[in-house]
This record gives sequence, structure tokens and C-alpha cells, in this order.
Amino acid sequence: MKKIFVLMAIAATMLAVSCKKSGPDTPGPKPDDKPDYTAPIKIDGTFDDWAKLDATKVATATCDPDATKTALKVMKVYADDVFVFIYFEWDKEEVPHYAPTNPADEDTGAYAPFHIYMNGDGSTATGGFAGQWSDAATDVLFEGKLYPDGVTLASYEPSLFSWAGEVNADDWAWTSLGDISGICAGAGVEGKYEISIIRELYPIGKLASTFSLGIDIQDAGWNSVGILPNGHVDEEVAGSTGIVPSLTVVTNK
Repeated sequence: MKKIFVLMAIAATMLAVSCKKSGPDTPGPKPDDKPDYTAPIKIDGTFDDWAKLDATKVATATCDPDATKTALKVMKVYADDVFVFIYFEWDKEEVPHYAPTNPADEDTGAYAPFHIYMNGDGSTATGGFAGQWSDAATDVLFEGKLYPDGVTLASYEPSLFSWAGEVNADDWAWTSLGDISGICAGAGVEGKYEISIIRELYPIGKLASTFSLGIDIQDAGWNSVGILPNGHVDEEVAGSTGIVPSLTVVTNK
């Protein structure tokens, strides 16, 4: 009889082991495993993938025909947990580019200087630069050139700056953050371009789930000739400046 009880105990133990669920130290999928991430936008200068996005999750700004600086025609922004993607178009006639006659003198050549003004924390109680958007809340400025040599459209490799002026002030007051390697990539064709920004490399705190941004494109003298978002200007109406808030972006989770 004792032998029978021993055999029954061994069988019960084997059954318990065979039914043990997969845990942290066992092979097989874990409950928190997620599929490999695939970026929804490929930065390659072709733009078919933008049409595949859910349009309700893409923030868009289009140029008001009665704005004062109209070289930029449209901007689209899509953000997920890994990237911020920006697409924009510009009028090629309003943004000429050419090689400088003296490479040491930037004012003798046109490079299509391009800026991203990011309100990364989504708050109007920080940041500044009131000259182009009414919320005046830029925390980080991205400054680069679409045509670094004045001739060839290239990837976007900006220098970064943090706001250094009074909150909401209308100054050009920045502290250099240097060049953060790999934070951006860019590609495009004449008049159309796309940029990616790696969220993890955002240099000031954590990029908020809801944030805002604006963009501009400049001429050879570093003067803005296109701004988005922008607004209607009526010279007969007092206070009609065309200055509107920057574009609100909600991260797609």
C-alpha cells in the first residue's frame, strides 16, 4: 500500500510541473511582449506613405492666401511614441537656392534656411519668440539648411537652441545646444520635403503627448519668406497681423 501512495505522489508532482505557466524565466512569449516597431513614414523623399495615415490623426496647416509670407504652402505633422514626422511644401519661385560666390560669406548664396520652432512641453508658460506665433512658447529651435551647399537638396541636420529670453518675449534669444547627432533625418524633391525627429533625443525634458510647433523657410539674408501656421491679413482692419497660434499636435498612441 505504501508503494502505491509513493507512485501517486510522484505522478501528482509530474502533473504539476507539466502544467506550470510560462513565467519570466521560461521560454515563450511574455504578456507584455509587443510586435516590432515599424515606422509609418519612411524618410526617402517619396510621400505615398503620408496618404496611408489616418487623416484625423495628422495635424495640418495650409497657407492663407492673404498672409504676408506665403512661400510655405502646406505642413503636415504626425507623431507617435517614437517619432515626430513633418511634411511641407514650398513655392520654388519664392525660395531660390544657389551656390555662394564666396563660401565663407553665407549672404552671397541661398541655402533655404529652414527652422522648426517647437513648444515641446505644450505650455504657454514657458518659452518665447512672439514674432511669428501668438502663443510665443517656443522651447527648442531647430535651425538647418535644405540645400547645405546651395545646390543639392540634402538631409536635414540642424543645430539646436533652447529659449534664453523672457517668457513669451518677442526676441531672438537662444542658447546653443549644439548638434545632436541623429535627432533628425530629411529627404525630398524640389518644393516638397519630409523630416523625422526622434522623440527620445529631444534635448529638454520629455516631449509632451500634446505639443505644438511652427516652421519657417528663409531667403539668402535669413529673412522669413514663408511661415506656417499663418493667418489672414487685412490692411484695413486694425490688429489684423496674420499671427496665429502654432500648430497643436496630439501623439498617436
